[in-house]
Amino acid sequence: MTEKQKYLLKLFREVDEICREHNLRYVLAGGSLIGALRHEGFVPWDDDVDLYMPRPDWEKFVEICKTELPPERAIQCSDVDRNYTNSFPRYASTDTCAIHKSQIIGRDCGGEIIDILTLDPIPADDREYEKYRTHMMIYSDLINPSVVYSDRWEIPVSMYLKYLLSYIFLGKNRTLEKLEKIMFSYKEEECDRYAMRWGGCPFLFDKDMMFPVKEGIFEGQNAMIPNKCSDYLIWHYGDEWAYMPPHDSREGHVAVCLDSGSYQELRDDYMPNIRKGRLRRESVFRKIYNIRTAKKRYKVRQEGLAMKAHTVSWDLKEAISESGLKISELVERKDFHRLSALFGSYYKNQLSADFIGREDYANIYAFYHPILVDVEDDVFYAAMLTLFYTERVSKAYRMLEVREKLDHITPEMEELRKDIDLFRKAADHYEFRRMKEAELICGDLLKKYPGHPGLIKFRCRFLMERAGENRLEAERFLEKALKLFPEDGYFLKYKADILWMNGEIQKATQLYVQVKEKTSNGIVWLEMDRVFRKYKTEVLRKCEELLSKKSREEALQLMELWRQLIPEDEEVQGAWYLAKVACAHTQSEVEEEIAEICEVIETPMLTSTPKTGEYTMYRKALTRAWKRLGYPAELAKLRTQTICTSDESELEWLSEQVRSRQIHREECVWAYKLIGDIRKKQGQTREAFANYKKVLDYEMPLYLKTEMYRIYISDLTEGSERITNFAKKADVTTAFNSWLDKYGSIEDIKALVNRLV
Repeated sequence: MTEKQKYLLKLFREVDEICREHNLRYVLAGGSLIGALRHEGFVPWDDDVDLYMPRPDWEKFVEICKTELPPERAIQCSDVDRNYTNSFPRYASTDTCAIHKSQIIGRDCGGEIIDILTLDPIPADDREYEKYRTHMMIYSDLINPSVVYSDRWEIPVSMYLKYLLSYIFLGKNRTLEKLEKIMFSYKEEECDRYAMRWGGCPFLFDKDMMFPVKEGIFEGQNAMIPNKCSDYLIWHYGDEWAYMPPHDSREGHVAVCLDSGSYQELRDDYMPNIRKGRLRRESVFRKIYNIRTAKKRYKVRQEGLAMKAHTVSWDLKEAISESGLKISELVERKDFHRLSALFGSYYKNQLSADFIGREDYANIYAFYHPILVDVEDDVFYAAMLTLFYTERVSKAYRMLEVREKLDHITPEMEELRKDIDLFRKAADHYEFRRMKEAELICGDLLKKYPGHPGLIKFRCRFLMERAGENRLEAERFLEKALKLFPEDGYFLKYKADILWMNGEIQKATQLYVQVKEKTSNGIVWLEMDRVFRKYKTEVLRKCEELLSKKSREEALQLMELWRQLIPEDEEVQGAWYLAKVACAHTQSEVEEEIAEICEVIETPMLTSTPKTGEYTMYRKALTRAWKRLGYPAELAKLRTQTICTSDESELEWLSEQVRSRQIHREECVWAYKLIGDIRKKQGQTREAFANYKKVLDYEMPLYLKTEMYRIYISDLTEGSERITNFAKKADVTTAFNSWLDKYGSIEDIKALVNRLV
């Protein structure tokens, strides 16, 4: 976990504790739910926590927090704090700094936050939802000056102006209360749906998708998760939610952060230089302009996309004609690899956010006003069947919906859509461990769609869960699956599982390494990690045993393998460095390992290491490196501890421990050097160099002499550069004397250099 994630976890635990103590409902949502299911914690690159909470529970949560809120915490919600600049609530810390764009000119809390997106009850009548949505956009436009919301729904500018004038002349509070009375008037027990309170796009959920809650694991503790996780994630993210995205698609949220200070300290610096009134006026004018011109802009947009769709349709016909292939024959042969290539350009355009939109802030208009490329019925059906067979099921389903809305669907297309519904129903049964029902549906669908990879994977999963002592049926089915998909990591993982069950551990582990390379399915990775974690302690012990027996290369090979199996495990990574240090052949190689270890170990996250036991193997690796470079064993440990802390009291304690080693004559020279390092880290430069000077009175071992040379040459170089720059602006005498004080005189410096060289 990153430092930010550790802090967010602390905030989440506070919210969870309050909710459980008072029997309030929430669920992990968005990327946080993906993290819980795919990583059992944070998505590694994620930097926020998203929760959903029904409005009745949120209102109780607010009341409870009036008396039970932990210190340095705040509740942020526009109906509680009129300075708040977002439509959804947050649980925030007041002693940190993470100011988002919408908060730059605000006065609300700008610390680290947990997003708690309220679920407002909504009746089944879509007209009521549209009424809620319209007023939510106006509401969001009034409270958040940095974003325009209403234009995406083509809300009349007259409506925005009506509430804006009320906001100006009747007051902010009175106007917002009027809107809240309209939006939050529905009672939960009378409604079948929730709308997520977000100006970006107030998503609609069936109540049973969220509640009653289930229990999941998030960073080692129980967390409430939605009743139908699979339905929610497929709806929100598509079938790809379980897969690790490529590195260039891994994005966090943008905020102005200050590591050591509060948001108020930052605001005190920049706010006096901001013309808040002018920015607010300009934002209002921008909103009016965008809302007023929205219809015209969207008309031009739709006409342009319609022209592009015509070109895409023509290009597809040409591609099919030039290929000399018959679509019907390819479908008959189930040659979906060739079909997928043939439809590549068509998919790129037709499935894009420009053409069919997304349920997010930027693409919601296109979602409700999709553009359909005109293709013949048999070609469209083949394209959708190809999506289904190439595990892009949610995209096929979305396109069938768009086709029905804008054109028509044939009985074949309707049958495919019903089968996709059945496929999702099977996933729903599996999530609730209704295994017989899930297996029955998948068996029927597999007869109808032989060779479908998703259905074959389902079948494999059922067989593997029953494998136990009788693995023959699973092995036979898996053998057939691998003939169809020899490079699919999903099936390779099950083959490795069988090898592991059969006691062929070496073959299994080598195959598991390939699995990581052959699939990005995070659930598959998590299942492997669960197995490997059980053996991690034994592997770490084995590594240290091999090193103690001088079997260094064998230890390195062992940790190379396990580093590939669980690459994100810090203890395994640390043990790998321990073996690398042991195998290093030269001083420079050892120093390279030290530099790499220090990139990890010299961070704030390690200040708690002595208590939590984290990063133990990194410490052992670093200590072993110092010993290889000549440091006595105890001083090597103390040097590692010095690097791993910045706490003043602990540094002082370490200096006392180092002094106690001076009774050993052979350690005295190393002790002076280490005390100098501690004083330097404390900012006591003069005392540091006084100790370094004592080192020079001894006969120095080779590596210690190298270290002293680097310290003095670096200081002399940097010092002379500072003095030179200072001399360009003012009298250099005072600065020169201050810098020279720790050396004594020019003659002393000359003698020191001669001694080192």
